[in-house]
Amino acid sequence: MALVVALLCVAETGQRWYRATLRPRHLAPLLAALTGSVLLYWVTGTSWATSSMTNLVQHMISHVVVMFLVPIAFVYSGVARGWWTLLPVAQRRRLLRWWYVSRPRLPTWCGSPVLAVVAFNGAMVLAHIPAVFNYCMAHEWAMQWLMDMGFLVTGLWFFHFLVPSTPRRVRTSLRWQVLLVAITVFEMLILAMSMSIFTHVAWYEAGAVAMGMTDTQGFDLHHQQLAAGVLWICGDLWAVPLAVVIVRRVIQKEGSLFGLLDRQLSVGGVTGG
Repeated sequence: MALVVALLCVAETGQRWYRATLRPRHLAPLLAALTGSVLLYWVTGTSWATSSMTNLVQHMISHVVVMFLVPIAFVYSGVARGWWTLLPVAQRRRLLRWWYVSRPRLPTWCGSPVLAVVAFNGAMVLAHIPAVFNYCMAHEWAMQWLMDMGFLVTGLWFFHFLVPSTPRRVRTSLRWQVLLVAITVFEMLILAMSMSIFTHVAWYEAGAVAMGMTDTQGFDLHHQQLAAGVLWICGDLWAVPLAVVIVRRVIQKEGSLFGLLDRQLSVGGVTGG
């Protein structure tokens, strides 16, 4: 999947260059798509993916990459928007006619940020339930086609409400953008704390058994705590920059963040007579 995405994006860019329509603004989306493809291939199709099946810390890094970094890169790039230009004109017209006129329409609830954040965080929590996690760690097909695919799909759905892709703009209200980030960061904090400081036993059967160790609890608990740290620290890598972007959007819309706070306090009756 990662290689197909990368090849299609390169082919689209090559076609733009051949037709002399390639502009500097097209390079950032291309770089984002290629970065997302490389990251996706790295954590799912290389020796890293094999070793992460017995290494909980590596596995948590893979989770963060598939669930956060790859969806952000793909959404920002608008990865599939220009692929239709690769088709011959007649097929392209039939495809566009089907897409805009005849294609099945998604239910209206698919456009709800509420369900997106529930699905995204629900997938994260479900995947870290010990029975689910241990089963997927023991069966590579379940890891690739259930857990990783679930992370990728819900991640694309979630970040669609937060990340723009030219010419598509983010239409989610600023209040909901803040809530989406805050809810997810809070859920990641609770999950990380539950895996580390709120437990004294290992939840997962990760590497100790595979390495033939006898002290499975001590080894697995230590790696579980390290994995919890990865979950929290890597969460900051996406949440902090996105929070800065949202604050800038607030300032652009309201003129001043402090002015917005003053108006909100005035409406609430905190200021004034």
